[in-house]
Amino acid sequence: MADRPSELSKYKPALAALADRVLAVDIRAYESMHPDRLASELQPVVSELLAAANALVADLLVAHSSEVDMRPAESDVLSAPYTAFELAIDAAIAAQSTSSLQAVGDIAFLAHLELRQRADRLGRVTACRSAFAIVGECDSALRRIRKALTSIDVAFARAGLGETTFDFASELEVSLRVRRACAKLRTRVLSGGEPTPETLHARLRSAGTAIAMLVGWEVYPSLRVRDRLQLRDIQRRILEWLRHDKDPTAGLRLWQDLVAFIRMLTQVNRRQELVEHDARITGELRRRLSGVEGESLSDATLALLASLEGLDDEVDRLLASANRARRDVWSAPLERLTRGFTPAGDTR
Repeated sequence: MADRPSELSKYKPALAALADRVLAVDIRAYESMHPDRLASELQPVVSELLAAANALVADLLVAHSSEVDMRPAESDVLSAPYTAFELAIDAAIAAQSTSSLQAVGDIAFLAHLELRQRADRLGRVTACRSAFAIVGECDSALRRIRKALTSIDVAFARAGLGETTFDFASELEVSLRVRRACAKLRTRVLSGGEPTPETLHARLRSAGTAIAMLVGWEVYPSLRVRDRLQLRDIQRRILEWLRHDKDPTAGLRLWQDLVAFIRMLTQVNRRQELVEHDARITGELRRRLSGVEGESLSDATLALLASLEGLDDEVDRLLASANRARRDVWSAPLERLTRGFTPAGDTR
């Protein structure tokens, strides 16, 4: 087994080169395109990347099989057939022991199945000529290619095959970033309350700026495609109103649509990984607070509270207040949140 690393290491340059190509595709540039342009400019690029990624993971599967002298016991990751691809990848990384190559094989197997399915779906989407469908399928394919390649990169590094080349983020980490970004947008747009006809122009201009900032953030492509396209549509309507319309009645209707959309973004809290995280964290916080002596919370407890940013308006106000380290202000909101946790589906 001494020469095992050199055999699998030969795939690292190809993996890094392909990951660079995938990361270079900025989906934001395509979100306002006509379906015909999407079909001719974006879809072929993604189809080629899918084919290249699937060929690479297929080669990795063969190489992994020949590198492992004895067949390991069946992987717990592969024995959970109803787990979403991204969460199954996270589970494979979390279960990887030091110097083990099992995760490389698990991830390559999962990715091979998933990427073949994505290639089939992308091949069928052209007929519908829907911009939403084309962007949605291309975005989903790119996400899964990135997930597969960056997780294999991490699995290689943990098995002693060099350093990591790319940042790997679990679905929980990504969802926490999305929630924080949505919370910042909500605060910036809604903190001034309902606008009056006199303040409407300034408020919509400020909202347009806040949306433009979100679109430019690194986390933006991690929002759902449907949410991103709706956000772009509202951004376009705001710009049109500011430039041409300025009718207060139409502007107030636009404001109401904006508020409804921003409130809808709180559905990110129903993602499976966030539901599980929030239930676990609020339970832990209540246990900590029940045993705390004195008025002030520790830095470790404040860090746990900060991970709930975006979950709840009251929590966000407390986190932003000068009283956030006071023990007594958290008991009621944490008790209310704990009562509210019920099983929820994933709205990704």
